[in-house]
Amino acid sequence: MKKIILSIALIAGLNFFASAQEKTGVGIMPFSFVQGAASSQDVNSIQETVINAFVKTKRFNIVDRSKMDALKKEKDLQKSEDFIDGSVIAQGVSLGANFLISGHVISAQAERMETAPDATTGKVTVSYKAKLSIQLKVIDVATGQVVTSETIEPKGGSAFGGMMGVGPSTPEAAITKAIKGIEEKVDDFVNKNFPATFPIVEIQEKDSKGNATKIMIAGGTAFNLQKGQKLKVVEVSIIEVNGKKLERKKDIGELKITKVEDENFSTCSVSSGGIEINAKFEAKAKLLVITKD
Repeated sequence: MKKIILSIALIAGLNFFASAQEKTGVGIMPFSFVQGAASSQDVNSIQETVINAFVKTKRFNIVDRSKMDALKKEKDLQKSEDFIDGSVIAQGVSLGANFLISGHVISAQAERMETAPDATTGKVTVSYKAKLSIQLKVIDVATGQVVTSETIEPKGGSAFGGMMGVGPSTPEAAITKAIKGIEEKVDDFVNKNFPATFPIVEIQEKDSKGNATKIMIAGGTAFNLQKGQKLKVVEVSIIEVNGKKLERKKDIGELKITKVEDENFSTCSVSSGGIEINAKFEAKAKLLVITKD
C-alpha cells in the first residue's frame, strides 16, 4: 500500500514539474514589407533573426513556419491592426500557438556615401550606410488582441553604418551589419515580453533568523538557465476590482543561480527577501520565480 501511495505521489510530482515547465507555443508569421523599402531576401534574414531569438532561449515550441502562411494571409484580410477575428484565432489554436508574432519591415535599405576626393590622389572612397527599422507585435491567441507593439532599430537609430569612408563597402554588407545590430534588441524584446517562470520546489537552507538562504527551483538547462543568472521571486494573487478579477504579481525577493543541477532543477542563493520568501512559502502562497529583463 505504501508503495502504491508513493508511486501516486511521484507521478503527481512529475506532472506538476512538467506543467511548471510547459513551453509556450509561438507562431511567427511571415514578415510583411513594402516593395522598394526592402528586399525579400533581407526580410527573410530579419525574420530568421527573430526566430533565432525565440529558439535559443529553449523556452518555446515554435510552430512550423510552413503552416503560418495561411494564417498570415487570413490576418492580412482583417481591417483592424489591434484585433483579429475568430477564424484566425481558431487556426492559431489548432497549430498549438499561445501567441502569434507579427513582423513588418518598415525599411531595410542601404545609402551610398562618398568621401571628398583625396587632395593628393583624387581618389573617392565609397561606403554604405543601412537604414533598418522593423515593427514587432505580439498577438494573444486567447483574445485575438495585440498585447504589445514595438519598433526596433539598431543602436543609435535606424541609420546604421560607420564613419564616412570606413563603413561597409557594399549595400549587402551594410544591411547584414545592421541586422546583426538589432540582435540584442530582439533578444530584449523576447525576454521582456515572455519571461520564463518557475515554481520554488523547496527551501534548502535558512539562517537562525528565518531567512531563506538557499532554495531549489523547477527550472534547468531545458530552459537555458545558467549559473550566475539573476531571477526575481513574485507572489501571485487575485484581486477583485469593480467586479473584475485581476492577477497581481508582487516582487518579494531576488535570487542568483549557483548551480544548474540538470534539465529540470537549479539551486539558487537568496540575494534579498529571504524572510518573506520563507514565510510565504510556508504559508503555501503562490510564488513564482521569473527571469529578469
